[in-house]
This record gives sequence, structure tokens and C-alpha cells, in this order.
Amino acid sequence: MTAIPTDEPAAAKKPEAGGRTVVGSCPLDCPDGCSWIVTVSETGNATRLRGNPDHPFTAGGLCKKVNPWLKMAEDPARLMQPLRRVKPKGQRSANRFDDFEPISWEEAMDDIASRFNKIIASSGPAAIWPFAGTGNVGFVQGGALPVGSRLWNHLGVSKHFLTICSVSGHVGLSYSVGTGTGMDPEDVVNAGAVLIWGSNTLVANQHWWPFVERAGDTGAPIVVIDPIRTRTAARADLHIAPRPGTDGALALGLCRALIAADAVDLEFVQQFTVGYDEFAVSVDEWTLERVSQVCGVPVERLDGLVNLLCDPGHRPLAVKLGQGMQRHAYGGQTSRIVSCLPALTGSYPVKGRPAGGGLVYSTHAPYKLNTQLASGRHLGARPRALAMTNLAANLLELDDPPVEALFVHGANPVVSNPDVDRVRQGLSRSDLFCVVAEIYLTETTDYADIVLPSTMQHEQWEVNDSFAHMYLNLNQPAIEPPGECLAHTEMFRRLARAMDLDEPELFASDEELVAALIDTDEYRAAGVTLESWKEVGWVRAPAAGRPYQPFDDGFPTTSGRFEFVSERAEQQGHGRLPNYRPPAEAASGASDSYDLVAIGSDWHINSVFAGTQVVANRTKAPPISLHPDDALRDGIEHGDKIVVFNERGSFDAVAAVDSRARPGVAATTKGWWAMGINNTVVERDSDMGRGAVFHDNRVQIRASDQTAR
Repeated sequence: MTAIPTDEPAAAKKPEAGGRTVVGSCPLDCPDGCSWIVTVSETGNATRLRGNPDHPFTAGGLCKKVNPWLKMAEDPARLMQPLRRVKPKGQRSANRFDDFEPISWEEAMDDIASRFNKIIASSGPAAIWPFAGTGNVGFVQGGALPVGSRLWNHLGVSKHFLTICSVSGHVGLSYSVGTGTGMDPEDVVNAGAVLIWGSNTLVANQHWWPFVERAGDTGAPIVVIDPIRTRTAARADLHIAPRPGTDGALALGLCRALIAADAVDLEFVQQFTVGYDEFAVSVDEWTLERVSQVCGVPVERLDGLVNLLCDPGHRPLAVKLGQGMQRHAYGGQTSRIVSCLPALTGSYPVKGRPAGGGLVYSTHAPYKLNTQLASGRHLGARPRALAMTNLAANLLELDDPPVEALFVHGANPVVSNPDVDRVRQGLSRSDLFCVVAEIYLTETTDYADIVLPSTMQHEQWEVNDSFAHMYLNLNQPAIEPPGECLAHTEMFRRLARAMDLDEPELFASDEELVAALIDTDEYRAAGVTLESWKEVGWVRAPAAGRPYQPFDDGFPTTSGRFEFVSERAEQQGHGRLPNYRPPAEAASGASDSYDLVAIGSDWHINSVFAGTQVVANRTKAPPISLHPDDALRDGIEHGDKIVVFNERGSFDAVAAVDSRARPGVAATTKGWWAMGINNTVVERDSDMGRGAVFHDNRVQIRASDQTAR
């Protein structure tokens, strides 16, 4: 088992033999938010990348997705200079660089500035949409603010809603807990039971697993709820595999079982919650027999979970809520229901109660960054907001004004967005001006008018938080960028200059932007300055005390308590009480089709690096896992080439006949370039926050040599 260090910062490391070391951080869309160390040779080359051994959460190790980072930075396909399209959009030559001509940065910025100024003059700034993704989730170069916000606020362009990942859960939790931050994930070592719901932790949050193991070593049972027998589920003491999209019904049944068994912590409920009596009546219909029917889980297996939750010796209860279970039509409501379990068991961290229980979903609350100053919200209003998961509809249907320009960075929507066929149609518009800042040519740059070469993390300034720990990481550039690559911040400074703008805040340096983020009373009181931060590379969030008890002064809800009933939710159309509604497509029970789910890959995070030669050398595109009973029914054998399809689109794959997926479910991994998984996913909003519904997707599968039914 990996040792868990303290959170005492260490002094800066001495240079390694043959060069110097620079502390930085991983920028990828992963809960772990790792701190890393780059070794730089005397000639200025990055020669080694390793996890920071002094960081309390990273503990010296990186994942196999990130270990080859420096090799991927040297990939021969990396972009090194600005490009301008010379062939039709959507066309891909054998040598993809033949679709473009190289241009200078001055030419690129003049082209972009000229087009933007014309659009603003004719249609207004709202016709420009800066489209930021989670390829980098940092606060300086990435999508956290997102980068360029000072320029975009000053211009008044359309606001970008980052809705592709966890928004549904955040909105759902706001109605009950009041926040997505429910406990310090490190405190899980003190849990009496650990419930991992919709998260393949060993793949998607591996640095948290040693803390979970430590809880297990002291007797806490580990339960995983997931329709797939993932690596994490295989390591659990109990695995429950419900039909996709039925998690809310399961959670309501567990709540009812706790109430019926008189296993509710009434002292906690009376002191820290509202609406319990009304909630208790509302869940009475959710017997285990009904839950079994809806979820497709045998009653006797549900009994085992209920007995565990009802045992007072297995408290406090820590619930890890993953993103997978909220990517359905009613994912927000499901998150709201699951959050009731730590309340019923008295597990949320409040004064006088032991740490170790609560909800692990996000850790954003204690960071207290000055995002308002850093993003320049005072520089101007942006009256129109566009959800990134509605890209196709916004490009094809929006008017008053239509979207006439996209500036895409940290995103590969032709791979990652729903309804890819319609996304391609929208991006193919001849009147749409599209700029993409990238590291490589991707399936999205096939539709770009201008492509801008971007720096990578070890070449730029960045600030990264985490949603699985409470340490703020500073990334300092270790080496000079190769070729003509520029940081995103410098791109926007140059664009502001090319547009003849003179607002001084648009030209702030990267270090000034970093300093603005920690320009708060909390960081000043903790003695954190940019200079002191540079010395170590990370700092525990000043508001994350030990132990971390975020609800000592009440829950951040309207009532100041955990809300089993929510008048705000009722006013906003989501019901006064948490309630279950079946998914739109998934779990329909049709005997000739499958629920398609795509979990995190072992080899890359989302689509970042998925098309590189390094990844191609390590693995091939993933197969589709099918249960043996389903494969037998459909005449499919292990290794067969198959077609996955529905009325929206199709993609080719290879069948892997195994028992990882429950019957009726087809499972693969997400983010692969050219695979086309999202050809089959509908562009539909979830119930809350306009989140995506990637796992609310019904498909058919046939062997490639069969005629489509």
C-alpha cells in the first residue's frame, strides 16, 4: 500500500545531477491534479518528468497516461507554426499539413483581428463564441476561467458554458447540500464504509485509491456501484451493477431501507437537516422489490448492501460520486438523491462529529481564488451564454445573431461532443470563421480556417486546483517553447493588440495573472505570496483546515441545513422532493439493443493525446465489451468486426465477449480519435445545468458482414 505523507511543504529540491529541476503540475481533466518535477539539462532540454514525492496527494507517482508526456511533446506531428487553410473544410489530405499553408504570427493575428472586427461591426460581438474545453483545466492557460476572459469580457462576446462534464451533478447537489464540496477526500481513511458510485477510481482517480485502501485496512467495506465490472469494481468487497440511468431508483430504495430499519441518525437529521418527515413518506413506495425490477439487480444482492449501510459500526459513510452516473436525462436529480445517504447516516463533517464521511464530488469550495479579478469580469458584460454541449444546434439553428466565429482551445469537439454528424455540418459552414489553438492537427482542425500552435504545460505558466484534493499547484515553465509555439495568454495579448485595443488589463503578464488569483485575504493571511509559492510549487488551500469541516457554520443552502426538500428546486421545475425519472433511452429493456457507455481510458484522458504516435504504439483502439449472452443472441464472436449504430449514426469496432458489462450493456472507453462513439449520442440537455447525456444512449450492434436490421 502506498504511504500517505503529511501536508507539510518541503523546501525546493536541489538540482539533480546534470541540470536543474522545476516544480510544475499536470493540467489534464483528472481529479488527481498531480504535482510533477521536470528535470532540465544544462542545454535547456527537458530530460525527465516524475511525480513530486513531497506532494501529499501525488506522493511521487504519475499515471501511465502522463508518464510519456515529454515524448508526446516531441511527437513529429506537433504543430510548430501558424497555419491557414487552403483546401475545403472537412477535407483531409494524405499529408494533413497539405490542407494548410504556413503563415507568420503577424499574418495570423491580422486575419483573426480583421474578421472579428468585421463581425462585431456587422452583427455585434455576440456572434463570436470562444469555445473552451477541458484539455487544460488550469486558471491561466486553460478552461477554468477560461483563458482569454479579459479580452472576451471587454469585447462582450458570447459567454461559454462548460457543460460537458460535471455540471448536472453540481446543480443537483446545490439543492440538497448547497455545494459540490462535501468532505476532504483524504479523510476517507477514517470512513466506516466507502461507497464508490459511478467512478472507476483505479483508472480515473488513482491517487485517491491509497486513501480508500487505508480505510479498507481498518475494516471499512468498499462498495462499487457501476454497470461495468471495472478494475475498481473487481477490487471492491461488493459490486452492484444497475442498469444505466437507474441509479436514482437504487438510491431512493437505499434511503427507504435505512428509514424502515430505524437506521437513520435522527440526532443529525433533527439538528442539521430540513424536510426529513416529508422525504420519508415520499420514498415509502421504493421497496427493494421495486428497486430490483427497475435496476435489474437481485433483491438478495441489494439486501447485502442495505445490511452494510444499516450497520452503525460502518459509519461514517463516505460516498464518492463520479461523473459517469450523472450523464443521463435525469443525472442532476440522481446526484441530489445520492447526497441524501450521508445525511441519513449522519456522515457529513460537522463540528463534534468524526471526520471521514460525506460526499466526494468536488473540492472547489476551499480554494477561494480571486477569479473575478483574474478573469476581468469588471471589463464588460456578456449578455448571451451558449452551452458547449449544444454546439451543433448553436451552429445550425441559432440566429439573432448566428454564430459567425469560433475560437476553439483545449477542445476537440468533433471527437468529444454529442451528435458528431451535426457538429461536422455546423463546422462545415462556409460563412463560419473558425480558429483552433492546438498541439497537433486533430479532427476539429479539419474544419479550422486558422490553426495556432500552442505550448504544452512544461513550457508555460499555469495554476491548477483539483477536484480530489485541496492543494493548489503552481506550474512554472521549465523550458522554452519549441518552434513558434505560444501560450494561449500570449495569443490573446497579440490578438488584443491586432484589434487595436488599448485596455491595459488585456496585456497583463502571466505572472501578473497568477498573482491576481491569490490576491485574497485568505492567501494573504496564510502568508502565501507568488515568491513563496514558487519555492515549493504547491500550497494547501487556506480555507481547508485540518480537519476539514465545511458545515460547522451550516450548509450553504437557503435554510442553512441539508435540504431533503427544496423550495428552490420546486420553483425551478425540479420538484420539492428528490424524485426518480427513468432515462430517456437507456434501460428501455429492448431485447435487440444495448445501452452504450464509455468509461475513462487507461491510456489517455478524454481525447488529449489519443491520436499521437506514442498512444498508437502502446495500444490499439478499444474493443466493445459485450456480455456472452448478448453476443450469443446476436451471433457475434470474440474478435468479430462489428458495427454499432442507431438512427443518429454509426461507428466500427471490434467485439470483446466477456463478463465486464452486465447483460444489455455495451461498454467501451471514451476519447479515441476516428472511432466515432459520439456519432450515436444525441445532443440533448440533461435535467439540470444543460449537461450532456452520453450514457443515455441506446444502440444496436451487428457483425460487419451482416445486413443492418
